[in-house]
Amino acid sequence: MTKWICISIVFISCIYAQQKIDVWIDTDPAAGIEYRDVDDALALLQAFRSPELNIVGISVVFGNASLKEGYPIAKLLVAKFSDKKIPVYKGAKEGDEVGSETAASENLYAALQKRPLTILALGPVTNIATVVKNHPKIAGQVKEIIAVAGRRPQQRFQTGTKNTKAHRDFNFEKDPQAFRELLKTEIPLVLAPFEISSKVWMKKSDLDYLEKSKDAACTWLVPHARNWLNLWEVVFYVDGFNPFDTLAVAYLTSPKMITSEKLPVAIQTLPDDVTEERMQGTKEKEKPYLLVSKTFKTKRTVRYCYKASEDFKQDLLKRLTTKKEQRDE
Repeated sequence: MTKWICISIVFISCIYAQQKIDVWIDTDPAAGIEYRDVDDALALLQAFRSPELNIVGISVVFGNASLKEGYPIAKLLVAKFSDKKIPVYKGAKEGDEVGSETAASENLYAALQKRPLTILALGPVTNIATVVKNHPKIAGQVKEIIAVAGRRPQQRFQTGTKNTKAHRDFNFEKDPQAFRELLKTEIPLVLAPFEISSKVWMKKSDLDYLEKSKDAACTWLVPHARNWLNLWEVVFYVDGFNPFDTLAVAYLTSPKMITSEKLPVAIQTLPDDVTEERMQGTKEKEKPYLLVSKTFKTKRTVRYCYKASEDFKQDLLKRLTTKKEQRDE
């Protein structure tokens, strides 16, 4: 009898270990558009190749590209490179649309009614904020939101050592009000910010590796990634680029590779640290910042990711070049 109990426990443990994370991805892909980010496309392909994830749906939001530009890119990526049919929905066109229903918000709400979901927020969080604002009771169905945003006080998003240009906290600054809506809830919020992604570099040798794999997804991606790398070389005087959104995916697929801490969070209005138009700066003297600090007295906390292990990039490259069914074996 004891033997059978032990076998049952082992069997149940194995089933539990193989359970996939039900995920909804909200994204603003721009790969293929000249001088635009490729990190959303990288992250989507990474997610497609991750057996740990069950992608329930994908919604597109404005951000790196307009909704009109980004939606076809998301559709193309799913059609060409996903191993299953994943529905893709159009979301918000701009940042003042929190509360305005779209196909994205309606279908995310419908999906949450059926089962609890983890949400990967790779762009501005307008679509997600609309759902929790219009349907506050559904917040209990959101297991966690992983957003690519946030910083510590006095932290400046600067790339390389030979330039003074700084980045915006793009996803947050595109719609600060949407983040305010999320912070009003008790939904667990994880930030995968510039601090962690700025320590990871995709270089020419990495793109060569992807190209040599002759994988169809990599063959499509690499030319766009090379153009993006060339832009970083010219603007920032660096020999690589940071794959921002991929760290958010890794928080779910490879949690042991991500170091994080729980910190109080606040939105504060302070002098604008990005004024150059080329860096998408504005002429405003002040702007809101999404900040975390142990010194804050706020009750609302987030999990703040700040370091990836040295194995992360190799894990990313392996996922990008390995079919999902091969990783399942």
